[in-house]
Amino acid sequence: MQRTILFLIADTGAGHRSAANAISNAIRLIQQREQEQWRACQGAREDGTEKASEPPPPTYRIEIVDVFEGYSRFPLREVVKLYGPTIRYTPRLFGEFFHSSNREETVMALNTIASPLIFNGLLRLFTTVQPDIIVSIHPIINFVTIRVIRELGLRIPFVTVVTDLVSVHYAWFAPGADAYIVPTEHAKKLYLKRGLDPERVHLLGMPIDPKFTRPVASKEELQRKLGLKPGLPVVLLVGGGDGAGGLPAAVRTISQAHLAVQLLVVTGRNRNLYALLQRTRSKLHVPARIFGFVQNMPELMHASDVIVTKAGPGTICEALACDLPLILSGYVPGQEEGNVEYVTENGVGVLALHPGELISALRRLLKPGSLVRQRQLENARRIKRPEASFDIARCILSFLPPPGEPGVWQSPHSLHRQQMMSGRLRSAIRMHRLRTPLPRTLFSKSPLSSRLARLRARELTSEKEEELQ
Repeated sequence: MQRTILFLIADTGAGHRSAANAISNAIRLIQQREQEQWRACQGAREDGTEKASEPPPPTYRIEIVDVFEGYSRFPLREVVKLYGPTIRYTPRLFGEFFHSSNREETVMALNTIASPLIFNGLLRLFTTVQPDIIVSIHPIINFVTIRVIRELGLRIPFVTVVTDLVSVHYAWFAPGADAYIVPTEHAKKLYLKRGLDPERVHLLGMPIDPKFTRPVASKEELQRKLGLKPGLPVVLLVGGGDGAGGLPAAVRTISQAHLAVQLLVVTGRNRNLYALLQRTRSKLHVPARIFGFVQNMPELMHASDVIVTKAGPGTICEALACDLPLILSGYVPGQEEGNVEYVTENGVGVLALHPGELISALRRLLKPGSLVRQRQLENARRIKRPEASFDIARCILSFLPPPGEPGVWQSPHSLHRQQMMSGRLRSAIRMHRLRTPLPRTLFSKSPLSSRLARLRARELTSEKEEELQ
């Protein structure tokens, strides 16, 4: 029997997709182990007097969907795409938006505006994929997802996986989910402060890819494979999926200091930065290898002696899993401010925003027999959760129907609801959209309210024309 798991993400940075991939890879490994154990048990019983009676374990169909790109309407889809350029060029503006929106009134108002632009898209996605469980790995999807599930009238389990360590936005904890998986004790305290069901929160850690837990070659072998010079300390510089976090400045600072190091620089999806560093690489005073978006981050981390990165939660937890000392060279205001606290208060790294601080931190960590490095590594072993993806995967799988039982979409109630989908349910959705007012306190007498009203009227007219055809 096959179970379908639907992950909802948005490609705002690389972190949400990376987390979904990490959990899905853990699920596939769990499935592989379950199949191997069942086959071994089957063979043992067939050789004896008893015949095997247990049904085979389920297989898992996994779908990872960027819901804004594929299922939202203008202007929501275009607004979401502004995340990358905003954190790269005007991060302070994003920080102001994060803090101003991190309250109940604003979240509910924004959901009122955004829901009509994605509600029907999510309905189409769910009825097409027919998931046995839905997993959200993005905060601004949660409220509308719960509303769509209720509109369907089906008991589809919904799980939220929080991927912010400390600065957890109000939108993450939409009431009505079956489980909320959080990475840190601080995130759990924020959840409980909201007055939500304490039985539904699970402190399991930050999902990182299972490949970070697998044995790797020695550091010397990895350095040789990457074409690095033997005996020369290796500094890994990472700027997240969008190549942000002061990456060019960090490269320039290390070069100008003439440190006795060699660099591995990962620019992510920032093609302009990749091209710039490739052009200027010959002018650097330290050896450097430049990469774009990579798939071998565990090898790069295990080959390095220290990592310089912006305060992305995924990269932080990956570095902890690889016993790699951290230097934070930047952070996204609002969203990643708490990650800086997490690193510094737990003694696993330092913040170095200025050139002098960066060079001093590198010298302390790369000094032979460094006590600072030793303390950071000891602290990292205390707080890291390298197996978090497997723990999260098992939690998600626990909400699926037991082997041999039909899924929610195969139940008589579900079949009846699907038959009604073409008529009464779609009409109810349209009426719901018509009854949902825009928050006047935010948009009365504004050009934006007029623009949104025209868009909604145009959508309703288009739908009515489709019905008449």
